[in-house]
This record gives sequence, structure tokens and C-alpha cells, in this order.
Amino acid sequence: MKYINFVTAILLTLCVAPASYADSTVVYQLTNKAGDKIEHTIQISGRWLRLDSQPKGKADYTVMDMGRLLKFDVDDKQKNFQLTSLVGLYWPETPLKSPKLKPIAKKNAVAGIPCQPVNEIGNDKKAIAEHCMSAGGPLGLNTREMITLSRLFKAAPRLSDNLGDNWLGLATSDERQVSLLSQNPAGDKLIFKSVSHGRIDKTLLKIPVDYKQLKPDLPVQQKKQQNLEQPVKQKK
Repeated sequence: MKYINFVTAILLTLCVAPASYADSTVVYQLTNKAGDKIEHTIQISGRWLRLDSQPKGKADYTVMDMGRLLKFDVDDKQKNFQLTSLVGLYWPETPLKSPKLKPIAKKNAVAGIPCQPVNEIGNDKKAIAEHCMSAGGPLGLNTREMITLSRLFKAAPRLSDNLGDNWLGLATSDERQVSLLSQNPAGDKLIFKSVSHGRIDKTLLKIPVDYKQLKPDLPVQQKKQQNLEQPVKQKK
């Protein structure tokens, strides 16, 4: 069975345009082959997201601007934050490669959400992982929210600070679909747990005004872009 454009592989019922919700919160759980679990809570508001993980990674939480592709890792104890540009992950220096996905002739659902099982095909043309993909409609995510979530998934393998080294989730290159279930032969598994909708307190996407920005901040090639919008610092 030859590879096809993955957009056409998803059932039309999975691609229904979602209602326009104010904000969304998505929860995933990552379990490695040793049985260790990490729960990731992703709060999405337009192009912004906040990532909280339990147990915590190197940062207490991470705020990301997925429009300008900026990441802010926040340390509450030290009252500082680290700014990193994600532009190089997308264009032009190190473009991300789109995964090769081969639909599997079966149906599945995760936490009540229907999804399309696929195999991820490696360079040797053998399956290296299995995923179950969903568009934004069944999740209740609008187009902007789906782009924001997809970009987190696409950048995650290179952002191990909070997401862990074994992040398995995938997003398609058109930023319209993400995996609800991902697992590999080694026994690692990422599974969607829940999604909820409701306005998020915008202070959660802001950095307190007395927090210090660590150096170095942006890569050298990005110094000219220091006028990019940062989260508005929040007065305590």
C-alpha cells in the first residue's frame, strides 16, 4: 500500500470544523518502558500555550508563543526565565522532516475521541511506531488552537527540558492533526487523557515583572529580532 497524503486518510467525520471555544486545556500522559509516568497539561489560548508537567522538568512551567516561535522556561524559585527562539526548528536552517505515515485498516478511539491508526515508517521502510491521529474537530479545537498544539508536538523531540526524551507524539506537516495515542516497540507510550474548554486566566501566560531574564537569550542570528513580542510581565 503506497503512502498517501495523510490529510485524505482521515475520515471526513474527523475533519468537521469545531465550534469556536474561548480557550482549551489538553492533558497527555507519557509512560516509559520502565513504567515511569509524566503528565503534561497544555493550556492553549490562541497562539499562546502554557505547559505544566508532573513531575516537573528543569523548569517549573513553560510558556510558548507559537506564532513567533518563542519559548519561555520559568523558574519560580529562582525568579528567572530563559528565552529561546524556535525559528530554527521550522525554517530555514534545520527544517523538520514530515513523518511517513501509513494508515492501518482498523478503527480506534482514545478517551472517547475517534482517531485513525497509522504506522510511522522509518528509513528502512519498516514501522517504528504506531499512532492514532485526530483532527481538531473531535477535540473541539479551532484552527488556531490546532496549529498551536501541532507546533508543540513538532518541536517536542528537540525540547526535552519538560517534555522528556521519549516524547512520541506526532503532528502532520499541515498542522491539522495530532496523535492521541503513540507507542513504540520499546514499550514507551503517550496517551491523550482529556480536553476541556473555558477561558484561561491570562496571568498564567505572563511572567512576573520582577523575574530576571537569563543570558544568553536568543541565538546570535536572532539578535536583530529582539523587538519580538514577549509575554507581558505581570505585576504581583
